[in-house]
Amino acid sequence: MNVFSFFAGAGFLDLGFELTGNFDVVYVNEFHKSFNDIYKFAREQMGMSSPKYGHHVEDVSILLSEDRINLLKEQIEESKLQTLTGIIGGPPCPDFSVAGKNEGITGSHGKLTTSYKRAILLYEPDFFVF
Repeated sequence: MNVFSFFAGAGFLDLGFELTGNFDVVYVNEFHKSFNDIYKFAREQMGMSSPKYGHHVEDVSILLSEDRINLLKEQIEESKLQTLTGIIGGPPCPDFSVAGKNEGITGSHGKLTTSYKRAILLYEPDFFVF
């Protein structure tokens, strides 16, 4: 099954999926370049290929902008023609944490939860992990 990963961080969730032998991470999105660099390095060291649709270092909200919606939608639809395709990710949670500011969905990180939910609804994967 193919996986499109958002909020990938250093890739631990993604690697957990791939190491089962049942999933192939084909798209990676992470906001912080340093985390993405760690992710790429780990894949290289483990002899894993780069994701088919690449690594993307940008705010997930940009993927929902008018000029970007169609490209990712086409990639997901292409993937779904080949195999079951899912979206995985855990939006940053500081705004929901006791240790954070408790601003919830209105906080700067909390807003990303809404973007992730919108992406799931828009791109209609076969499965998702939230």
